[in-house]
Amino acid sequence: MFRLFLLAVASVFLMSCVKGQGLPDRSLAVPGRVVETISSTVILSLNTTDRNFTGRGVMVYRRPDQIRLVLLSPFGTTLMEMKLNGEQLTLTYPADGVAYQGRIADLPASTGQRGFTMLRWVLDSDPPSGAPDNGEIEQKARNGALERIVLEDGLVLEKNLSTGERVRYRDYKALSGVRMAFEILMDSAEGDRIKLTLEEPDINTTLEESLFNVSLAGLHLLPLSRLISR
Repeated sequence: MFRLFLLAVASVFLMSCVKGQGLPDRSLAVPGRVVETISSTVILSLNTTDRNFTGRGVMVYRRPDQIRLVLLSPFGTTLMEMKLNGEQLTLTYPADGVAYQGRIADLPASTGQRGFTMLRWVLDSDPPSGAPDNGEIEQKARNGALERIVLEDGLVLEKNLSTGERVRYRDYKALSGVRMAFEILMDSAEGDRIKLTLEEPDINTTLEESLFNVSLAGLHLLPLSRLISR
């Protein structure tokens, strides 16, 4: 069915590319079709003030805000698993026998993992209704902050929040009638950076609810507010 992974993370990670790199022709997209689900192996890079990490894993995403990400060791064991369902975030570390659960707002900035709290915003990457095909617009984001959006050829290339967060969408390709980004770069206000690369994703397929389940069996469950730097 799927090797577990997840982060990504994702969004649909959606629709964007960098100016000058070339965007897929608009004729390859089916009007009105958007990314509803994603299942993909991924490469995730995390850079913080005190550590750098790059690993592979698996991600599943279902619109609008349901994500599961599993990062794997070179030997195929689970290093970390993340589940995001609306405002609820679960992080598990099987090797340490511990899991953390709570609202995304409870994740301490000192852990170097605040980038995970950006995923809802990242996944909401469709151009706003009435937005121009090219140029920049400003609007109020879901969290109330001012949001600046950069568009090209009807795709979102970059979003910035007045609170310091930024996401850039790169390597757009056409897949199943949708133009979507295969690479997403996220920067948190604290300076953490996450790079998510999709490898041969499948989109808009039916995903069973079980794919979004995270097992807490045998793990010591703690509040997300008690997460320490890893």
